[in-house]
Amino acid sequence: MTKKRVTKIDPKEKLSPYLDHETNQKKKFKAKAKVSASLSKLHNERKTALFKRLGLVVGISVVSILGLGYYISPLANVKSIQIKGENDLPIKEVVKTTDIKASDKIIDHLFNKDSIDHKLSSRYSEIKIINVHVKNFNHLILNIDEYHTIGYIKNAKGYRKILTHGKLGSQIIPWSKVSPDKPVFVGYNQEISLKETLHLFNSLPSDFQNQIKLLSGNTRRKSQVIFLMKNGNVVIGNVSTLKSKLKYYNKIKTKVGKNTLIDLEVGAFSRPLTPSEKKAYGLT
Repeated sequence: MTKKRVTKIDPKEKLSPYLDHETNQKKKFKAKAKVSASLSKLHNERKTALFKRLGLVVGISVVSILGLGYYISPLANVKSIQIKGENDLPIKEVVKTTDIKASDKIIDHLFNKDSIDHKLSSRYSEIKIINVHVKNFNHLILNIDEYHTIGYIKNAKGYRKILTHGKLGSQIIPWSKVSPDKPVFVGYNQEISLKETLHLFNSLPSDFQNQIKLLSGNTRRKSQVIFLMKNGNVVIGNVSTLKSKLKYYNKIKTKVGKNTLIDLEVGAFSRPLTPSEKKAYGLT
């Protein structure tokens, strides 16, 4: 009996087309799934960005409407003005000088403080700078920063401040408001002589400045300066040489008593004040 020839068949070989087809289908499905997921993610991102832009537009619109509503409402009108930082300035006059009215919009003055600054500093030499603030929607606060006072000048009506920028204060103040720590300038009827003395005073050492009680303009010569010290002594000097001769003053004052004249104008010497000199300088 003839033997039948047996042919071996590899099952994988026969099934491979089907397996490959299935694998390709799975890959295509996964690719489609990835594309779909990407499109879905992009769609969500666009939607989120749209909502953000829409929210920003709505927010700006709401703020604008509220701001406009506030501006046209009576709540935006100036209800009160408060002055802070001033010392001797008349508050009612200061407020009147600002020319601010109750019908004015407070935001207009808040963003136009330079106009207020110019009006007040032109009228009052004491004012250095003004800061404008708002409290409780419609209460305007003017914070006034003044120039420092280096001394006072006496005239027939009272005393005026001498300010650090060389100008005199706008207000006449009584003796009760004169600081005992600051020197008083008397007898200076001419502005030129006052400026020269001020220049000299500002150039002196601070420890010497602090000892001066009074500067007298009633001198025999234009170049002469007279200082009444807080310890009761009187110092006479020359405008151009006094600063260099202060070393002699420090030595002399430790050896003399009260009510002594220390002359540094020509040389350096001292002597007791006469009764008439004491009276002239208010030491009796």
